[in-house]
Amino acid sequence: MTTTLTDRYVHAATRWLPGGSRSEVEAELRERIEDTLAARGSSADAERQVLEEMGDPLLVAVDYTGREPRLIGPRLFMPWLRLLVLLLAIVPPIAAAGHVIGGLTSGDAIASTLIGSLGVAFGAAIQVAFWVTVVFAVLDWTGALEGEDVESWTVDKLPSPSKPGQSYADTIASVVFLAVTAGLLIWQQTGSPFHADGDSIPVLDPALWSWWIPVVLVLLALEIGFTVWVHLKGWTWAAAAINAVIALAFAAVTLPALSDGDFLNPALVEHLEWNASTVDTVLQWTIAGVVLVTVWEIVDGFLKARRALA
Repeated sequence: MTTTLTDRYVHAATRWLPGGSRSEVEAELRERIEDTLAARGSSADAERQVLEEMGDPLLVAVDYTGREPRLIGPRLFMPWLRLLVLLLAIVPPIAAAGHVIGGLTSGDAIASTLIGSLGVAFGAAIQVAFWVTVVFAVLDWTGALEGEDVESWTVDKLPSPSKPGQSYADTIASVVFLAVTAGLLIWQQTGSPFHADGDSIPVLDPALWSWWIPVVLVLLALEIGFTVWVHLKGWTWAAAAINAVIALAFAAVTLPALSDGDFLNPALVEHLEWNASTVDTVLQWTIAGVVLVTVWEIVDGFLKARRALA
């Protein structure tokens, strides 16, 4: 399917709007463009000229909805967004790489270094988002650039319509989280931070390797495949149902293991000098966490499907 300049313009104008008003603004804006083009001959040159005359699609969307961005106004919103996305794509990976290089040259454990790099990347992303937003907010509030041609808009800056699936950011975050979870399940067996007599003490009961850990690793692999599939195809009611099945499958194998009380490694419990009451409290809180996460995963999947199909 060929994407026209009008398609890209309407997408740029409505992609930040909530689902309830997006379809209405899209229909009105498309009708406005088509009517204007019909009066000018509907040629490619006429289409480009009409869109250039309409100006920045974000400002057009503001006119339709009557709601301006509150923190940063529409005049500086797109420059802020473009700079923020660019810096988030550059700074966190560099910070994480620097942490890994520093940890490895210092002789730190590889697993702890890699896990620490995730925290460093997250912290860098927070700092970048905060300070870039503060600078642009101050510039907007004070009117320091009033009258300046901050960013002349042309149709060449129109983004391509997004794919039907979820964003790259959501997909990458989900895949990284799932991969790290799988890695931690394997790492805790040999790289646990708890040691006795020079040997590491696994966090989970080694007996779980006979069934629970392999099953969970398979479920995590399925979840990664499902995440990629949703990225490509988008959220549908069928996708939400599959997501619910995977979440329930994880709960179905995890809750019995936690309820049996043989989830934590007995050697670790002895090493930490935990009594039966402490172990029971930890397991009960873990069970509550699994239930809450399962419910949220199911509800979130159906909410995403509803928004995608609205």
